[in-house]
Amino acid sequence: MMRSLNKNLTYLFMLNIAFGVSMQLINPLFPLFLEGIGANSVQNATVISLGSLVATSLMLPSGLLIDRIGKKTMLLSSAIVNSVAIFLLTLTRTWQQVTPVYILFSAAGALFVPARMAMITEYSQSENRGLIFGLMNMAWPIAGIVSPLISGYLIETTGWYWVFIFGAVVNTLSILPGLRLERKFAYKERENKSSIKDIFKPDIFPTLFSFFGFHLLMTTALGGVNLIIPLYLGDHYGLSPSQISWFFTAQSILNLLTQIPSGRLADKYGRKRFVLTCIMFIPVLYAAWHFIDNWVILLVLNSILFGLWSMTWPGTLALLSDSVPQDMIGAAFGVRMTGVRLGFTLGPIIGSYFYTNYAPTSPFLAAAVIGLAGVLFAFFLRDTVYEQPKE
Repeated sequence: MMRSLNKNLTYLFMLNIAFGVSMQLINPLFPLFLEGIGANSVQNATVISLGSLVATSLMLPSGLLIDRIGKKTMLLSSAIVNSVAIFLLTLTRTWQQVTPVYILFSAAGALFVPARMAMITEYSQSENRGLIFGLMNMAWPIAGIVSPLISGYLIETTGWYWVFIFGAVVNTLSILPGLRLERKFAYKERENKSSIKDIFKPDIFPTLFSFFGFHLLMTTALGGVNLIIPLYLGDHYGLSPSQISWFFTAQSILNLLTQIPSGRLADKYGRKRFVLTCIMFIPVLYAAWHFIDNWVILLVLNSILFGLWSMTWPGTLALLSDSVPQDMIGAAFGVRMTGVRLGFTLGPIIGSYFYTNYAPTSPFLAAAVIGLAGVLFAFFLRDTVYEQPKE
């Protein structure tokens, strides 16, 4: 059984890296692309937020569909949609043309992420789930280390056209390991299929709402900052795209280094306690952007901030996996990702509003306040294994 698990996790890891490379070639520096074709900060936020809004609306349906159409089908569908969307970006010339294509690009992630999480859950057990999530989550930072550097170099030397072509090719290659995934898991397939009404059961809804609220607040702060960082660094410090890309590459390096240790530590010392320990410093690091006027120091602090956030991933995913019945795993991840994507929808709107109307560093102060609310919300996360109520 372990050989089968390891083989399928390896294929999933390869698929995840290729998919992640194609996404992170584009997303970190995408505000610069929109700015380059004439979009102002509000229009920039509009495009990104609309993409996130559509992804948000698809998260829960995709989570509910996982058990019905199959995880492998969902993963392959997302790769195909993503390849098409990235190629279509080569044909866009205005921010209005970009908008529907970026929506399609964002929708691909909504298909991919819940299916990936559900697949990892099936191939792990409660006692080692934090570690397995940590190992599998390494795919994102590995992709994030190289992707911004490649896109930054290509932007300066050949332009965005070849960024999109390269991304489309890499994403198409992700289909190959996806085809090798087995449709049947080594663990017993679930016979019961969850529905949306199950989410509102009295013993389920409070748990899902706490995870939804926590991720909504934290990613609202992240979404606003991610939009503003490229614009702020370019406007205030005059940094080039390749220099700005190091902010995102450094984030990914810290993310990579933290995944396995954070998964082990969360399993060993308590997942909720570990998550709270990590996130309590995040609001302070957001606020530091207002008081520090040295981009090298900000690079270090920003890397630490995102490193701390990434350290919560294995713990929160394992907490959620244990907090609901196994026949609701797909729906639970759909709810979680709805909160994540809604945050990445609201964040750019809030960040661009403050950036346009107030001081350039005001979006970071706003993120600090929202992040503090997220820390308080984390106290409500469930930290016990779900037990089916006796009838």
